[in-house]
Amino acid sequence: MKRLYKGKCLLCLLIVFTLVLGANVSPVTAQQEQRPLEQIFIISVDGLSYEGFVSVPVNNMKHMAGEGVMDTKSMALKVDTIEAAEASLITGALPEDHRHVTVKNRIETESLFEIIRKLGKSYVVIDGSGGKLKSFEDRDKTYFSCDSADSDEKVLEQALAVFNKQKPFLTYIYLNDCRNALLALDDKAYYETVRSFDLDLGTFINSLRKQDNYYNSLIIVTSPRSSSPSNQVPLIMQGPGLKTNTRISNTMVTDVVPTICSLLKVENPTGSRGIAAHDALLLSYEEQYKSLYKWAASLKSDRVAAWSKYFELQDTLYQTIYQMTAIKEEKQSIFNFMGEKEQTINKMEGQMRAERFIYLGIFILMLLGYGVEYKLLKKKFMLFK
Repeated sequence: MKRLYKGKCLLCLLIVFTLVLGANVSPVTAQQEQRPLEQIFIISVDGLSYEGFVSVPVNNMKHMAGEGVMDTKSMALKVDTIEAAEASLITGALPEDHRHVTVKNRIETESLFEIIRKLGKSYVVIDGSGGKLKSFEDRDKTYFSCDSADSDEKVLEQALAVFNKQKPFLTYIYLNDCRNALLALDDKAYYETVRSFDLDLGTFINSLRKQDNYYNSLIIVTSPRSSSPSNQVPLIMQGPGLKTNTRISNTMVTDVVPTICSLLKVENPTGSRGIAAHDALLLSYEEQYKSLYKWAASLKSDRVAAWSKYFELQDTLYQTIYQMTAIKEEKQSIFNFMGEKEQTINKMEGQMRAERFIYLGIFILMLLGYGVEYKLLKKKFMLFK
């Protein structure tokens, strides 16, 4: 009986231990692993900063982060144009590489759009800037321009309408209410606009929930362009293949596309300088190993690129020093030349003054000579009485 009792106890302990191990695997995590990734939404909120994010209630963004991952201090790019920032977000490349800095340029590196096409899937761009992202258009019905005066709410409604009609795999949305409020230099109005966007985002997400499209969607909210002295912006990602209620750190907005590519199990676009946010991904041990190996390889590549950039800057520094030395020597040469010229001018002025005195003396002597000659002639010939 004792042995039977012990056996039952051991069996119970084994069952409890198994249940505990099973409990350690989050039900949400298991659900996420099973969910297929059916569509991607990238929402680029120009003007959204870390300072704005933490200064007002943004319950919808925080709720979304609770169901996914978030870096509140992701590093944005210090660029002057919408085109440069958005091209970096969609390529993972820096402006000097993709060269899309104005509306007149086109992206010169591979982008996520091309990756999506290679997979045989479609994408659309909803441009709330009034046409500054026109170069993102590739085929008919891939680009939809909204008036720059349209609110974020209206642009998101347009995006949802286009999505419902075309069912693209990728929907890229650009919003600019926060940027416009930021340029007005009114902190209160800016914070109100950030709050308003959060409410609009909540409406957008609720619409996806009602259509049963939320949990099978990868949704990314960020701002690629710096809008504060810290250059920090929130990066929020939620969807299949991502962890839940997880804070990540040390990311850049150029990491968005590599992270998407990791989820799609494809190579990064050519020219991408970003690194996938591996600490945000749900991975098996084998996948983690492969991911870390890939991460290490990308770090090695970045190290070579960084040293190459350092050598370029070093060459530029040496050239600058050489040019500054040459300019200094030329400046000194000019000063010396000017000094010599001044001495020459002073010498010539002295010579001219001496010549004037000489000429004046000669003229006076000539007058005296003429006077003496006149008197002699007058006396000799008695020409005048």
